[in-house]
Amino acid sequence: MPELYTHPEFVIDFLDSLREKGRASSTIKRYSYDLEDFFKWMMNDHNKDAETVWSTLTHEQLDTFFLYLMEKRAYKVRTIRRIISVTKQLAKHTIMSGFISRHPATVYDAPKLMVTPLTREEWLSNKEVERLLQSVQSEDGLTENQLLARPMLTKRNDWIFSLFLIYGLTLQEVSRMTMFDILFAQNQVRIQSHSDSAKTRVIDLREEDKLKAYAYYEMIPEPVRPRQHSKEPFHIAFDFQRKTFHWSYEQDHPKALTEIAIQKMIRNEIQRAGLRKGTSAQHLRHTFILQQLCQGASVEELQNHLGFSSALSLDRCLLTLDHLTEEERLLLST
Repeated sequence: MPELYTHPEFVIDFLDSLREKGRASSTIKRYSYDLEDFFKWMMNDHNKDAETVWSTLTHEQLDTFFLYLMEKRAYKVRTIRRIISVTKQLAKHTIMSGFISRHPATVYDAPKLMVTPLTREEWLSNKEVERLLQSVQSEDGLTENQLLARPMLTKRNDWIFSLFLIYGLTLQEVSRMTMFDILFAQNQVRIQSHSDSAKTRVIDLREEDKLKAYAYYEMIPEPVRPRQHSKEPFHIAFDFQRKTFHWSYEQDHPKALTEIAIQKMIRNEIQRAGLRKGTSAQHLRHTFILQQLCQGASVEELQNHLGFSSALSLDRCLLTLDHLTEEERLLLST
């Protein structure tokens, strides 16, 4: 996170407009703090200046930020709704001023104040999971051009889906994983906390999943392969034109697979498997949590495994468990 931060001109202009409208100084101070927190996080996460962050922001990036606030900081829904309202007001102001022509924050839906159970569309059945993983291994529905690159992507994609479905990792945790975090000899993966760099947790890998990770690693050609025990990214972007993995000449190491690229990969694999459109990494994580709860995992065990600072982050899944029909419970286990 940048050591020093100054609001960009368009944010200062927005806050000045609130003063002109007679908004209370305490409200403006609160808004200023919320926006500073938002831009610091976004600038650090995407390595861009505030103007670029705001003008190129996507709905998916907003999702990632607010999910981080809920899961890592354990912010209450009311606080999340306030921050969403602030970003929405800023978006409308920057559109009115001509800085941008449109912005995803203007149509971003705030979470409901009351905790509600997950809908059936927000998790996968065990058979749907099996269907998805089988599809990842297959070549069904691929174009001739995609088939040429597929041998280099199957192992990577299969491993990434394991991280979501078998270990319950977040999109951000997967995209940030480095060679330093992969402990092949110990059958473990180290998960770094985004909010606290000194806080990590270690997850034990099944032998078969460790072998998946190593098979993907060896598939990367040596000239662009990340060095073991380094801070170089473990999940590497793919260059479909050259049919090889990307190298970042600017950073002098393999180019990381971004959150947006992982989301696109998930959408493509979900479509090939013939599953529900809109299924995301978050839905895969929901599936993991519900399966663990159905199998008898305790709240404390799941909280520690997932790195939640508060058990409140599990409230929605626990409520869902209480509302599952016997048939839906069977879908999660058979």
